[in-house]
Amino acid sequence: MRRTCRRDNSARECFRAPSALITKRFPATLRVQVAIPVFPNSVARSIAIICTLGATFLTAQESSPRFADVAARAAAARDQQNLPLAVQLYTEAERLNPSWQEGWWYLGVLQYSSNQYPAAIDAFTHLLQLVPTAVPAMALRGLCEFETASYDDALRDLDQAVAHGAANEPRNEQIIRFHLALLLTHAGRFEDALAQYTALARLHAEAPDLLVAIALAGTRSTSFPTDVPLADRTFYESAGRAGYIFLSGDDEQADRLFTDLFAQYPARPGLHFYYGYLLFPHDPAMAGDQFREELALKPTSETQALLALTLIYEGHFADALSPAQNAYNADPDLHIAQIALGRALAETNDIKRGTELLNQALQRDPSDLEAHLGLASIYSRTGNREEEARERRLCRDLAK
Repeated sequence: MRRTCRRDNSARECFRAPSALITKRFPATLRVQVAIPVFPNSVARSIAIICTLGATFLTAQESSPRFADVAARAAAARDQQNLPLAVQLYTEAERLNPSWQEGWWYLGVLQYSSNQYPAAIDAFTHLLQLVPTAVPAMALRGLCEFETASYDDALRDLDQAVAHGAANEPRNEQIIRFHLALLLTHAGRFEDALAQYTALARLHAEAPDLLVAIALAGTRSTSFPTDVPLADRTFYESAGRAGYIFLSGDDEQADRLFTDLFAQYPARPGLHFYYGYLLFPHDPAMAGDQFREELALKPTSETQALLALTLIYEGHFADALSPAQNAYNADPDLHIAQIALGRALAETNDIKRGTELLNQALQRDPSDLEAHLGLASIYSRTGNREEEARERRLCRDLAK
């Protein structure tokens, strides 16, 4: 009888996998709510973008009678949804008073709404020069940069905007998270992308491209959904649907869907890895089975390292040494290989080398939970109670 995943995140103290799935959050620094059009309508935007600015941006204060008149006419044109006239008047007003924050905001929003992305980027950049903490402007600039294929800039802006609370507003969350996840996948940050897709699945967001996008991240492809050939789209939609169901919390249905996929695509590289990665935080034994299947099709260092970690979580430390060493030998700079081998060595009494590898991993990422868990185990084995307590406190903080 086939076993299905049973989620039990409490079984292992402070356990998450890999640690890149942990999203650090910071308080929003600017209390501005902007209703960006609801996902996935990123092209056909409506002018009905509601802006609650309060007193955050400076209003059209006295600069000159000419400026006050143009600013008033710009606001009237905006209220009447006369986009071309409003853009023209806001542009004229900013020539008269380049420090007018509210004008740059509305100019950018109007240009974004009418698909004038380069001009909108310029307007939001002017605003951010005046108000560097204008998180909504940062998010909208990121969306505009995405549309102009300035992907590095878009990732920087959306990553920072989400970190500072841009996705906390329900009306904005779906479109921001979706585009951020696309950019993270394109940049090869697959774990971070799947964290964003997890949030979208729990919101019950729906769109064909969302399913394709989840599958691309899960199978470690840096392509955008629009770049997927038509012949492959059925596979990615089906694989994405299985992942979406799993991320939504329905393990049994997801297992059935993945089982069907394995039967339909028995030699498809990345598919077993994808399911194994999703299972990894919840059921290491089942994840290990998937990683073994993947290794039979396409051996990779990452799959070897993850298999080693599943064995470590199950207490099979000696068995973990071989895949961990294979992963590290193939790619010594692979972060997860350093952690897997470090933990495997430490648990098999090579404390010195294990500690060196875990500290090496922490030099690259001081907030890596798995490395701190490994050091906590080492200090426990060596009787260093003070350092053990410090590492466990760090683990609890990182797992929040």
